[in-house]
Amino acid sequence: MKDPFPERHGIKFSIFRVDWIGSGEVFLSLALLLRKKMDSQKLKRLAGFTMLELMVALAIVGVVAYIGVPQLSGISSSFSRLNARTVFLQDLKRAQAQSLTEGCRGIFSVDDDNSGYSFGCDYLAYDESETPSADIVTFRRNLPDRVRMNVSSQIIFNSRGESVDIGDILQNVDVTLSYNEGGTYAPYATGTLLGTGLFSFD
Repeated sequence: MKDPFPERHGIKFSIFRVDWIGSGEVFLSLALLLRKKMDSQKLKRLAGFTMLELMVALAIVGVVAYIGVPQLSGISSSFSRLNARTVFLQDLKRAQAQSLTEGCRGIFSVDDDNSGYSFGCDYLAYDESETPSADIVTFRRNLPDRVRMNVSSQIIFNSRGESVDIGDILQNVDVTLSYNEGGTYAPYATGTLLGTGLFSFD
């Protein structure tokens, strides 16, 4: 009987021929090709964003910015106010301590535009008819933007660290810190320097 499959050791298909011996290699090649194609599609999905995804992301960023920017501005304003208050307290104590240490008349002067202040000792004899001024300025400070300081009278420390007037008489001095909010300066911290040299904000 004639063998219907003359090439039984190697099946012949209409498109291609696969040897029984090499069939394992063919299937392995097909599997690798399929995996490569799947990995390529996966990479394409991960490589970029669709237009819809970009629009959603931009919308979220816009909402966060709209809500967050005013909050950041408020935080910055609060920090400026707190910083001015804290640094002033430190500088006032420093001025008082230097007056005691050097045994001088300490002159704590606020700038004419109320945007800062300075301190120094007045060692020489002074005329009560003249505005007290320091012979040597030890330090000066600029207040943060939009912060201003007002005092009811010039701050002068005697050699005992007490607050006195130009005639060396004990006096109280009111101190006010203001912040410019919307074009108008409004007080946000007030305190009184007592003649004894004690100071605290209300």
